Amino acid sequence: MAAVRDSDKAGGPRPVQRLEVALPVPLPQTFTYLHLPGEADASRIVTPGDLVEVVFGRRRSVTGLVVAATEPAPPHDAAADAPGDGEPRRLRDITRVLPPEYRVDADRRRLADWMAGYYALPLGEVLPLFHPPNPGTAVGKGGRAAPVRYPTVDGEITSLTSAQAVAVTDGRRRLSERTFSAMLLHGVTGSGKTEVYLTLIAAALEAGRSALFLLPEIALTPQTLSRIAARFGDRVEAIHSGLSAGQRCRVHEHAAKGVTRVVVGPRSALFAPVRDLGLIVVDEEHETSYKQDEKPRYHARHAALVRGRECGALVVLGSATPDLESLANARAGRYGLWELPERLGAPMPTIDIVDVRGGASPDGLSPALDQALEETLARGEQAILFYNRRGFARSLQCSGCGAAAACPDCDIAVTYHVRPRRLLCHYCGHARPVPTACEACGHTTFLPSGAGTERIELHLQGRFPQARLLRLDRDTTSGRDSHHRILGAFARGEADILLGTQMVAKGHHFPGVSLVGVLAADDGLGIPDFRAAERSFQLLSQVAGRAGRTGAGRVLLQTWQPEHPVIVAAAAHDFAAFAATELELRRQLGYPPHRRLARIGIAARRQVDAAAAAGALAAALREGFAGTPVTLLGPAPAVFERLMDRYRFQILLKGDLSLSRKAWVAGCLRSLAASFPGVDAMLDIDPVSSY
Repeated sequence: MAAVRDSDKAGGPRPVQRLEVALPVPLPQTFTYLHLPGEADASRIVTPGDLVEVVFGRRRSVTGLVVAATEPAPPHDAAADAPGDGEPRRLRDITRVLPPEYRVDADRRRLADWMAGYYALPLGEVLPLFHPPNPGTAVGKGGRAAPVRYPTVDGEITSLTSAQAVAVTDGRRRLSERTFSAMLLHGVTGSGKTEVYLTLIAAALEAGRSALFLLPEIALTPQTLSRIAARFGDRVEAIHSGLSAGQRCRVHEHAAKGVTRVVVGPRSALFAPVRDLGLIVVDEEHETSYKQDEKPRYHARHAALVRGRECGALVVLGSATPDLESLANARAGRYGLWELPERLGAPMPTIDIVDVRGGASPDGLSPALDQALEETLARGEQAILFYNRRGFARSLQCSGCGAAAACPDCDIAVTYHVRPRRLLCHYCGHARPVPTACEACGHTTFLPSGAGTERIELHLQGRFPQARLLRLDRDTTSGRDSHHRILGAFARGEADILLGTQMVAKGHHFPGVSLVGVLAADDGLGIPDFRAAERSFQLLSQVAGRAGRTGAGRVLLQTWQPEHPVIVAAAAHDFAAFAATELELRRQLGYPPHRRLARIGIAARRQVDAAAAAGALAAALREGFAGTPVTLLGPAPAVFERLMDRYRFQILLKGDLSLSRKAWVAGCLRSLAASFPGVDAMLDIDPVSSY
């Protein structure tokens, strides 16, 4: 006989559903709840794929995914044995069923299952990716926020270049087949990749399908959204963490209902529930920001390929400097390849290498760059200056003993800021006032060492007082819409110089920029990571590509290593030479794309605990992987051994880890946590860095 609750107002008994719910907790299991259809907050019958809100422990509202629903439930299912005490415990009711627009089913459910297996996580831990925060709290009744105004940068397109036409024709054919395919669009900066994207979006919409357009940074969203919306109107919306929870819910619901057909945004936009997805664009696909650095540590490019496979979509990965793994996949035939080798409307900018050995200015600008900037301003043109260091100075040193002020929690020098005046750790956020005397020797004089964007900004204000200057870094973009405000003003010609960190390098189209200055071109080459050379080449090539989009452009690379192969290749716009050298080096060392990589991080407040746990885990892994092609490196202290008052060790695994091996490693980490209280361990599949 079915389990029932008290009769409803009509007098008839109603069956109780027993639900198995995946919750966002680090436990490889589901949790059982009950549901009485017809109650006020949970009125409809629940089926697998529905999202529900439940009480879990002390958390009053947790969103979970229904993975199984039994109706009606047997009478004894309304209670379960409490572990250990033998007393019956009544199962809790769910508190709410979310609207149908929040269901996770079809291709999105298959993507969630794939991510849980590939990244060795419980299904519930990937679930937050598939719904906005506070789901079901959409604001308004469909009014849309107006995008930030940008000047029109796309002229009327009368014809495509021959290279663009090849890509578009092939792309249309692939879209018409309604089967999965992946293409790498390799085009130099300014070669018209965006026009290829827009034309293919139009083709998808004409076929009644939808599109996702992924960007590596929130900062790129307003300009890209403006360009897409200019072509496709109110069928386009953006979703990203800069929106309120209610705004994100509204975009989510619009996509699920088919009101919005093109969703634009950073990696989180990949999970929007657009209907009949036909095209996924991953712009600047080489960017490491597509990899999430906290759990779940997924790579949006890889996940985009899987979602495309699951819904029969065309996935286009675009870049002027493709990730070497993507390049290897294209050469191996796993992806198709479209190439746009020539810039539209203007030649590639000339790039000069400026040797600053022995003559670097404390304010960052060499005489050559200073003169080039003066000439650019005199012509009424714009300039971008790139320096990947925030603050006024990298450190504050005592002039008596030479000690640098350090973070108490990270064993790293703190950065000196003057607005507001303080010492700040860029890793953990520790801040304190500038000292009046050295803690080590009592000396009262300090010397700022190594310039940052704040110091360079002050120098430029004094050197070019008539120039309108904007600074773009994490310190100036903490407020809502600050990225949009700064970049929009520069795009509209309301400033002459844009100074910033790597935010200024990525994908922006500024027609008025004729000069780009890189103040420390070799800054990233000394990082102890196998991808250091690749990242440096990509960053230099990308920032150089901001110059001369509509006319002659010039780039100056200031460097202490003018003969370095990466600097020389970047100055020559020679991606092929760089890729050939770097891929061969990776082959010799056994790094991606030739072998897969996984990284295990171990952290604890006491160094002895972290070291002991890392040693025990490494021993277990070596025993478990004995006789397999998996190679283990470590354990070893992390490059920055102490961060946020935690001592850190790491283990690297080289080789192809099957799903079962990943699951086994994840089980080892759970056992480690039980054996070593206070020790944290994490597994990072396909890390974008090895430190």
